[in-house]
Amino acid sequence: MTERDTGSVLRLFPLGEHGAVICWCTANHGMIRTAARNLLKPGSELSGVIDLFHECELVFRTSNKSDLCTLASADLVTPRLGLRAQLTRLRLAGYMAQLLMNTVESGAGESQWHDLISGALDYAASAALRVEIMLHFEKRLAELHGLYPADVQPYEALLRHFSRLPSGRSDLLCALRG
Repeated sequence: MTERDTGSVLRLFPLGEHGAVICWCTANHGMIRTAARNLLKPGSELSGVIDLFHECELVFRTSNKSDLCTLASADLVTPRLGLRAQLTRLRLAGYMAQLLMNTVESGAGESQWHDLISGALDYAASAALRVEIMLHFEKRLAELHGLYPADVQPYEALLRHFSRLPSGRSDLLCALRG
């Protein structure tokens, strides 16, 4: 079945010589993975469209056999070029994307996840870089999961519930405070 949606690219994995598996957080389908067989081939129509943290309008075909969909086409909506202006911005975006992927199940089709990551990436790309961006993202993620008790920091609540969260948080905190 062919589907249309808007989504942010959170991760790319190699697939063969010229392809890639793309992890998306979409508005209507939640976390999905699509295969793009010729993404890295010279002259690909998706060249420059699909890149880390880009927001795209995508068309994909679902599979009856697996959760890996096939990407039919994509149109760039927002490249979020501001994230590439500083390494710390890129690290913050990567941390938020990895934290979301570690805590949200594939196919969870609620728009709240897309709204959260899209808003966070937009803000991180354009606002003054501060530690509060990361802390607010963790707080909102914990709240959306229903894990934000008053006596525990949001990151600790997420860690207690999910056990496995992205490494490098303390280094990123130091870089954001620095």
